[in-house]
Amino acid sequence: MEVGGKGPGEKKSNFFPNDGLDDSDNEIEKAPLLKGNSGKIGKKLREINDAVLIPSPTQLWSIRALWFFLGATNPFPGVALRFYMVNDLGASPHLQALIGVLSGFAWNLKMPVAFASDVIPVGGYRRKPYLYFGLAIYMFSFMGLAMFPPGYGTATVFMSLSTLGQMMAGVMCDTLIVENMRHESAATRGKLQTECWILMTLAGIGGTLAGGFVFEAPSMTNSRVFMINALIKLLVVPFAIMLVEKPVPPPIAGTPPESATSTASRRATEMWEALKQASVWQPTLFIFLFSIFPNPGTAMTNFFIEDLGFSEEELSYIAVVASVSGALGMGIYYRYFKEYNWHWFFATVIVLSVGLSLTQLLLVLHVNRRWGIPDLAFALGDDAIVDVTSSLLAMPILILIASICPAGVESSLYAFVTSVQVAGGTVGGTISAGLIEAYGITLHNYDRLWQLILLCALARLLVLPFIPMLPTNLNNLQIGEKSWKGAALISVLLVGGICWALGQASYKLARES
Repeated sequence: MEVGGKGPGEKKSNFFPNDGLDDSDNEIEKAPLLKGNSGKIGKKLREINDAVLIPSPTQLWSIRALWFFLGATNPFPGVALRFYMVNDLGASPHLQALIGVLSGFAWNLKMPVAFASDVIPVGGYRRKPYLYFGLAIYMFSFMGLAMFPPGYGTATVFMSLSTLGQMMAGVMCDTLIVENMRHESAATRGKLQTECWILMTLAGIGGTLAGGFVFEAPSMTNSRVFMINALIKLLVVPFAIMLVEKPVPPPIAGTPPESATSTASRRATEMWEALKQASVWQPTLFIFLFSIFPNPGTAMTNFFIEDLGFSEEELSYIAVVASVSGALGMGIYYRYFKEYNWHWFFATVIVLSVGLSLTQLLLVLHVNRRWGIPDLAFALGDDAIVDVTSSLLAMPILILIASICPAGVESSLYAFVTSVQVAGGTVGGTISAGLIEAYGITLHNYDRLWQLILLCALARLLVLPFIPMLPTNLNNLQIGEKSWKGAALISVLLVGGICWALGQASYKLARES
């Protein structure tokens, strides 16, 4: 997003005392807009000037507010959705996992949406219209869930649309982060991104609790919660309107406007050149490999409900602990570990997370009861520990993705890399669904859940040999030699992963219908 520079006399916030912007050696940012230049040089200078204008503190706070209120509204229907899947649909655990794969497919469309916003402005703007479209689609989808009777097909369609809307809004929020990160100094790199993720995570506490409490209100049903959720998304709109976006500049006098086809071709070429860099494709490949490992999440959620008998309120407490722990992990990483050697850091945290994940076995085998520890108390403590370690791994990856995107293709390349990550997660989700079915885990049979937990935990160790693909730290992002094979590999992984997982999930979903 293109924004104006700092206004005279504007003060930095006291809550986040240093916005981390570094403009000490960028003379272009200090110059006025180059409106009078003509020819290729003038056009290029104007494009550079438009691209690197320093965001004002007001713009940065608008970005933070947008992330905060999206974080507050996104998890609101979570409890109702879980009970909708179990009670209204009566879906088995592996069928729930498959519906989740299909409804989450829209996350794999992040790159096309980001690319469209780069080359197809709407009404002269590239970001805000797509943000508004996403919010509208999300609201429509939950209205549909509220108004139509439950069914596998209906649920999958409307949940897919809700994911599409949330994804479009999320892509635009990600773009805001990436475009503003290049103004941060080396000492504060990742500061805005960390703050936004912490704000969004903590705001999710209110949304999660509110969703649980509203669900328990007298005469409340899943459908009514869905309708309320559609309406509260309007809270985000004022903060989206507050964002300042420069309109796409008109073509220079005497110069024909660049067509959308030419713009798309130019951007695609720039992306391909960026993908060939070792500093881009190698970390991207690691991110894919890191994401494909299965997890017992769906089976554990059903275990909480069916075996342990947790109520919707108790599930909300677990989600709140997860949010607080996640935010704590992000803050701990940025405050204490961002300068550490990433190879040693990732290896240590991965091994530590494997050991901590095995504590779930104590809950599944009811060992905690023999120790006199209530199920809920143990689940809360176990969740807190696991989520802190997960955030310690997630935050450097998020900062890395934003940092490896070169100027000019930040939005599209960031979306591409995160789409590779989502494709890996999609494959992992499909593998998880297959393992749940293979172990015979159902809504009422959790005899082999401990084996699934053990397998998923130990499988993470397989990523250790690939850690050298990462840089040792953010200050060591060497461009190195270009490799079209590396770029082709991650492209094939993205497309192949999406097609394979979607095909497997669609076949099994059709078989169950």
